[in-house]
Amino acid sequence: MFSLARLRKEPALARYFAFVHPFFWPVLIWQLARAVEEVRAAGRSRAMLRVMWWGGVHIEYLGDPQPDPSAYRPVEPTRKPWSDPCWSSDFPAVVSADDAHHLFFPSGKAQSALTKGDCTFSARPDTS
Repeated sequence: MFSLARLRKEPALARYFAFVHPFFWPVLIWQLARAVEEVRAAGRSRAMLRVMWWGGVHIEYLGDPQPDPSAYRPVEPTRKPWSDPCWSSDFPAVVSADDAHHLFFPSGKAQSALTKGDCTFSARPDTS
């Protein structure tokens, strides 16, 4: 048999025992055990309970269902890793490095050169 005084000191149950009149502690224990069975039967891990002063326990809200361990699947990447050879590309042998430079920079200047000299924007005065 269990001792109500020992259960009263249990940290998880202390606040319930403090709220219920000592005469109704056996009712509280019986009602809490019934509530735990209902929560477990529903396949839930948590619940919000309402406790009456006379030891009555009502389940107000059932928590989220317990996750199924077999349902977890890691996220599959949507693209291949950068180390995959599919990302590499080679210029054909007929295209030299000079030709490739002119393909990407038709004016013959690199992008850093486009921001200097004759290609830069001139400052305009604010006329507002």
